[in-house]
Amino acid sequence: MGYYPARNYQPLVEIGSPKVSPILLTDNHVKTLAEHLPAQVDALWRDEFYNVLDGDFTMHSATPYKTAILALGVKNNRKAVFLKLPEFRYLTYIFPIVQNHLIKYTEAMADVMTYVLTTFNSNTYVEPSQTANRNILYGQLFEEIKSFM
Repeated sequence: MGYYPARNYQPLVEIGSPKVSPILLTDNHVKTLAEHLPAQVDALWRDEFYNVLDGDFTMHSATPYKTAILALGVKNNRKAVFLKLPEFRYLTYIFPIVQNHLIKYTEAMADVMTYVLTTFNSNTYVEPSQTANRNILYGQLFEEIKSFM
């Protein structure tokens, strides 16, 4: 979970691993995944096929290996993550936490953008305003802003 400077500091959920290029899910993708996650786990458990298509986000079973594929993008620029049944079950357990964090990050968007504009030309750390959302690690955000430039 994080803000992505290359995407106008939009909060996105990253799913994947360091070995494989992760996919970045928007809030709409997260809603779709949350809606279909229990059914996908059930289908994998029963070795049945389950398919979800929501715009550029897809999720489908690869039943012989109890694996599901999460894919994002169009044909020429498509990224995919393969998750096995135990990983999907774990994702089911933690997904309410992921959704809650995404809500908090989305609520803080105005404060994040204000902070980004305030610190854009600064070379030293700038304290956030007293009314700024306290769910954001502004020190880390400052470092990310400076490393992106």
